[in-house]
Amino acid sequence: MSKPSHADMRAWLTVLIMREGGTIEIGNAELYDAMMPSRGSGSGRFVVEEIADGVRISLDLDRNGSA
Repeated sequence: MSKPSHADMRAWLTVLIMREGGTIEIGNAELYDAMMPSRGSGSGRFVVEEIADGVRISLDLDRNGSA
């Protein structure tokens, strides 16, 4: 799959948040760690695969050592 657009990302986040009842709480430390990983750039950490009826989104944990 090509690089996801901002619209794709918004749609995925909407679906995931709705699955959790409409609210997800994220602490500042967890958010900061996700934005500024200690091992360099966090770019390219998402793996997006097309499946028969949609997409599979996962984190490439092996590449960076942690999420």
